[in-house]
Amino acid sequence: MRRPLCFACLVLTLCMAIFCRLHPPEAVSYGEAAGREVYLTGRVYAKEYKGGLHPVLSLFIEPSVLSFQKEEIPFQDSFICMLQEETDVPIGSTVVVRGILREYEPATNPGQFDAELYYTIQHISAKIQNAELLFSDGKTDILREGLWKVKRTLARGLESTFSEDDAAILKTMLLGDKASLSDEVKTLYKEAGILHILAISGLHITLLGMGLFKILRRLRLPILPASLVCGGCMLLYGMLTGMPVSAVRAIGMFLLRLLAGCIGRTYDMLTALAVCGASMLISQPYYLYHSGFLLSYLAVLAVPLLKPAILPENLKHNPLAEAFFTTLAISLFTLPVQLFFFYEVSVYASFLNLAVVPFVGVLMMLGILGLAACFFLPGLTALFAVPVHGILNAYSEGASFFRDLPGSMWTPGKPGGWQITLYCLLLALLLMCKKLKWKYRMGLLCGAVLAFCIHDCSMLRITFLDVGQGDCICVELPEGGTWLFDGGSTGVSGVGTYRIVPFLKSRGITSLDGIFLSHDDADHINGVEELLREGSMQTGLLVLPCTAKGETEMFEGVLEAAAAREVPVLWLEEGMTWESNGVKAVCLHPDGNFSTGNSNAASLVVYLTYGEFSMLLTGDVEEDGEKALLAALEERQIGNVTVLKVAHHGSKNATGEELLSQLNPKLAVISCGAGNRYGHPHEETLVRLAVADVAVLRTDEIGAVAIEVEENHVKVSGYVK
Repeated sequence: MRRPLCFACLVLTLCMAIFCRLHPPEAVSYGEAAGREVYLTGRVYAKEYKGGLHPVLSLFIEPSVLSFQKEEIPFQDSFICMLQEETDVPIGSTVVVRGILREYEPATNPGQFDAELYYTIQHISAKIQNAELLFSDGKTDILREGLWKVKRTLARGLESTFSEDDAAILKTMLLGDKASLSDEVKTLYKEAGILHILAISGLHITLLGMGLFKILRRLRLPILPASLVCGGCMLLYGMLTGMPVSAVRAIGMFLLRLLAGCIGRTYDMLTALAVCGASMLISQPYYLYHSGFLLSYLAVLAVPLLKPAILPENLKHNPLAEAFFTTLAISLFTLPVQLFFFYEVSVYASFLNLAVVPFVGVLMMLGILGLAACFFLPGLTALFAVPVHGILNAYSEGASFFRDLPGSMWTPGKPGGWQITLYCLLLALLLMCKKLKWKYRMGLLCGAVLAFCIHDCSMLRITFLDVGQGDCICVELPEGGTWLFDGGSTGVSGVGTYRIVPFLKSRGITSLDGIFLSHDDADHINGVEELLREGSMQTGLLVLPCTAKGETEMFEGVLEAAAAREVPVLWLEEGMTWESNGVKAVCLHPDGNFSTGNSNAASLVVYLTYGEFSMLLTGDVEEDGEKALLAALEERQIGNVTVLKVAHHGSKNATGEELLSQLNPKLAVISCGAGNRYGHPHEETLVRLAVADVAVLRTDEIGAVAIEVEENHVKVSGYVK
């Protein structure tokens, strides 16, 4: 059997995958201690700066004692401790800290980043915020603390040699220090498909490790000591950068390459890749849930497997074609992972990478030489700063150009399991049929990619997102089209960027036919304002209640953002109706003469029907507004609704007995934040719903609530199982 070790590692990987499927990762719960003050005693094993403009020093602590209210509580894995004051603590020291214990949030919406899973994979169970250092014994892990100081010294050298923006990128590329890298650069590089150049990966190890190895061999150093020196240096470099997944893979393969040379064996890349992957999975099987792990290994695997199958015979010795099909093979081989975790890919990434990748090595060498000049020949730093700025500026200009091209991003949404399976089967067929004509192989490849474009658009799908203390309802119409009702939160910062937009992209939604805002409270509109300002979604129409037409300061921020994006505004009032793809809607409140000093009472209320299914969206309507709504319902003889969006997050002054008696809903959905300071939903409201025999679903308990309606069959599910 060829490559027996490789085969054994693949079998082990398959076993790990089955294990992970049968036993998904579970995070630790600290119960009532979560959100409360605790004392933590433990050893500092790493540290890094986290944050943007004002980075906070975070300590990674291996705990020995965790106490809450003077009692020890069980713990698992390590903690990240965010220091309140500016102080430095040596790695290796034993510390006692006091702070607020915060558990990482699980994803409660489709598309939302699962922080709980991400940190569980890294063996980190919680964080201590606003931490105060009470004691440190001052002991030091000489190696790790020494590397930390070297890293800080090198970072300051880059900052003094290059401009602020250039230094931030070089610190990320060379040192794995992302603290000062701006969100704008990360977003630009990601959308252009060149974010990978910032990762510590095989290019770094090849350039630095093999470069040093060749120098030592030219100096006639025997292969064994040269390998020991180079291997040791790369291990130290990996520790200095924090050992990200891609660096562990690259360093592991580099060490195996050195080992093969030392024992006189032929180095086999596929075997080395399999051994490194299996070794990492033995230490942490749940790396199979980690996008960085999957992308790193698949990108390397794409070159020997897929590239030969898609490269035309007549272009095999053309350097430009070789480079293009290398980047294309990597993009295609990693496509299922990209879509599963990020829901979209850059269409022109392969073309841009043709110009970007060849200069990455040059950029790294210029950065290293600039560092050397900073410490030894300060007068020559400009010789390196100028070309570095030129290359990085060209990167930014090129990324902006390709990002702004029509159709630059393809957003098919998160693929289903059957789509990924079909894609992999077609790709496997392509690899097994290399003797097929090139055009037929390309046909197989196109068919595999098009599998991700298949979506079931035959049903009405309504999702009540978990936005914490706030409201956001997405209505996906049969045969296409999307309406968004409200979108804001006072309990989640950046709710538009981190919850609403990721959800929409995970559903493959890139445009909204209409955004309906019930009233001007922040917990209903601030996410929409983010969405409009960032231009994340094309928007056809912004719909506001007619009572705010003469008082535009109520929606000032949203209206300014809409005007900047040239989004037309419609002022909706009672009696207005519209229909799309079989879904009929009517505005029931407010009318043009409704006057109140309470914006909640003037909330927009919309009644939707689709066949026998009906739903009432109520915003925060209460008191006088509820009385006016009740009159409109009686006048139109609307009752027996399928779904009621409970007004004002379940406050006691809304959703009265008369309204429930008129509506007689089968299901009530309450959108509210867990442990919110308002006490929503109120006990009186829950009792009224129970007395009315209404089933209740709450976003603070089961996350996003999805309702699917097809041929009058209604399926309801919560995202958190």
